Amino acid sequence: MNYEDRVICFLDILGFGSHISSSIDKVDGGDKAEKIKELADAFTRIREILDIDRPEDRHDKEVTQFSDSVVISFPAYSESGVFDALLDILWVQISLAQKGYLCRGGVTRGRLIHTPTLLFGPAMVEAYTLESKAALYPRVILDVEIVNAGVAAHAAHHSPIHEQQSILSLLERDMDGMYYIDYITRAQSELDDPELDYPGYLCQLRKIVSEGILAKDPSVAIKYKWLREKLVDHLRAVKENAGE
Repeated sequence: MNYEDRVICFLDILGFGSHISSSIDKVDGGDKAEKIKELADAFTRIREILDIDRPEDRHDKEVTQFSDSVVISFPAYSESGVFDALLDILWVQISLAQKGYLCRGGVTRGRLIHTPTLLFGPAMVEAYTLESKAALYPRVILDVEIVNAGVAAHAAHHSPIHEQQSILSLLERDMDGMYYIDYITRAQSELDDPELDYPGYLCQLRKIVSEGILAKDPSVAIKYKWLREKLVDHLRAVKENAGE
């Protein structure tokens, strides 16, 4: 058995421990059915987006979900594999945010074994390290190598330039030079009725920020400060454009 050259994304729901704690009543120790259902609905939605329960629809993509983490991988040469995976992840981020959850992750490329029963390799270690040590904030990050891999494996009906433009249309570049999937502004074009749904989506993100930024742990609060800055910048740009 040999490793395959695969692109891999490791996703993790932020603050999952506190979400689990809130599913147990602190007074009597009983289950809080409403919170448990909320968590179950969130995971069900992830499974729907990523076709976890329909492996026949995934072609050469593998998806593994365990606890609050999801691993997605596909051969680096898969046509439009990068664009399709980033779009799936964008939808995961949007759907989780609508339910009050944020996630963090890293996308990388390397040697990996990923089957319905096996998941290991240097790329898995690198993706986990990227998520846990470099992503830092509620963002899914990748570097230009992944963009280039996507361009090299462009769809047959796309030119390399078209493929690059499609990939970059989902991304934003952060201050540290890393690309991240822009679930803040790119959600507008993905929601069914942007004029009606998008303002509500932004309000939900603001609610998540207003609650999370009150965290006593500075390492937690700074994650929500990052999102607040992105929201403020975006809303300022929207107002400026509206005034033109």
